[in-house]
Amino acid sequence: METAKLSEDLVNLLKSKGREESYKLGDIVIEEGQESDSIFIIEKGYVNITKKDPMGNDVLIGTAGPGSIIGEMGVFMGIERTATVRAVSDLKVIVFHRDEFLRVVSELPEISAYLIQVLTKRIYNLNRRLINAINSKLMIVMGHYILEKLREVPEFQEEGLISFDLSTAALETGLDLEKVVTALNNLAKAGVIEDYRLVSEIVEGDQEEEENRTVAQLRADPHQLRSYLKTISYV
Repeated sequence: METAKLSEDLVNLLKSKGREESYKLGDIVIEEGQESDSIFIIEKGYVNITKKDPMGNDVLIGTAGPGSIIGEMGVFMGIERTATVRAVSDLKVIVFHRDEFLRVVSELPEISAYLIQVLTKRIYNLNRRLINAINSKLMIVMGHYILEKLREVPEFQEEGLISFDLSTAALETGLDLEKVVTALNNLAKAGVIEDYRLVSEIVEGDQEEEENRTVAQLRADPHQLRSYLKTISYV
């Protein structure tokens, strides 16, 4: 999960300040949703870190080995466990309750430096996942909008070729224009829409006044698009 590790000497020093616990292959050390009351330092062995997706499936989000600290996020933030930690080998850990660990941190500046590095990286990764989740949501909304447009394509028209006004799309999807364009750009980058371009058209408006509008033109395979939307719905 993180590349930084506590040194072996520091782990050995911590053994005298905490209590040791052992786990077997497959044992759950931390379970998602439970109360956060302890922090674990891995002395020997390895763990997988998983999180439930919206369908209830376990998704691997990281691994950790000797020298890693696990469980500190929930304890420091005062929230329930945000992930499940399971031993993937025989495991030996050093356990501290919150107050015990804070006392140790004040005594050993090396741990403070380690935690700052780890927490900074985790915040960065959380931000990336949040951005990915937002982009996925936008693509899902626009993807389903495109599927609806594909259903309106006459059988005699060239397969998968559609066009629509961006302002109308924004109104019908509830997205603003910038987000509509962002979603279309991302779908194009993913390769699930092709021949995508934006063109300006002049149309007659009310009272015979001309007005400009921006139209999206693209081609999409509905089967490929549905499959892609299903995949990113788990992000």
